[in-house]
Amino acid sequence: MIQISKDIKIKDVANVVNEKSPSFSGIVNQECKGTLWVDNIEEPRVAIAESYAVGSFAFLGTYKTNEDFSDLKDFLENDLFHHLKEKGYKCFEFSIESENIYKNILEIFKNKSIQTEKEFSFRVNKIPEKNQDIPKGYQLRKVDDIFWNMLTENEFENEDLLKVRLLESWYSFEEFKNKSIAYCIILDRRIVAVMVGTACFKNVIAIDIETEEKHRRKGLAYAMAIEFINDCLRNGLIPQWDCVESNPNSYNMAGKLGFEKINENTVYWFNI
Repeated sequence: MIQISKDIKIKDVANVVNEKSPSFSGIVNQECKGTLWVDNIEEPRVAIAESYAVGSFAFLGTYKTNEDFSDLKDFLENDLFHHLKEKGYKCFEFSIESENIYKNILEIFKNKSIQTEKEFSFRVNKIPEKNQDIPKGYQLRKVDDIFWNMLTENEFENEDLLKVRLLESWYSFEEFKNKSIAYCIILDRRIVAVMVGTACFKNVIAIDIETEEKHRRKGLAYAMAIEFINDCLRNGLIPQWDCVESNPNSYNMAGKLGFEKINENTVYWFNI
């Protein structure tokens, strides 16, 4: 497997993308930032992508021979896991984004103590029917040039809540601005909630959303999401909301906003 840098262009990624998985397919298609390995630069058959925003890896593509899967196993055990341990990783979390290799990938890890949970993906194609005001003192802001300048000039005491998410997903603010959307809510000099488009594949935007714990249950996430959705739809973009079964609040919020489930998958993890 070959690790791909920003300067290396893959010729044909048709075998290693999945339209239901913009977070990883966007990385494979080199539309957004992430770590990527492929078996061939010209026309890869299998790819491994790591997304900061998702916090996990994904396998995409397919092999046809046992020898190919044996080589992949050798790479994982003798190269990738060793590399991850050196960087401080304790666990390997992953999904399998291509149906044809489910059994083969799980066979590679059959001796691991694997834990799992379901992951759900939602998309919305219409503007939510109800708006929601936010409590007095809070301000809803789009992340534009003015706001970014405020951020880089240290006008907020917790700039990393937004800045790290954005710059771990995009190579620069200019690239983000050309391909994605973000909103946040501020209180005085603090960013208390963020909603960032962390990846794109074709016209689908993957969402990362967080509200600081002490500011939850005030309608902030809902109000921010409505603006985000409206902005996406006005610009021909489709937002995708992903969440795991251990986060029922996120699942319920997606339904409240009018998102419809498009896919179910499984997330796996084990200690390395």
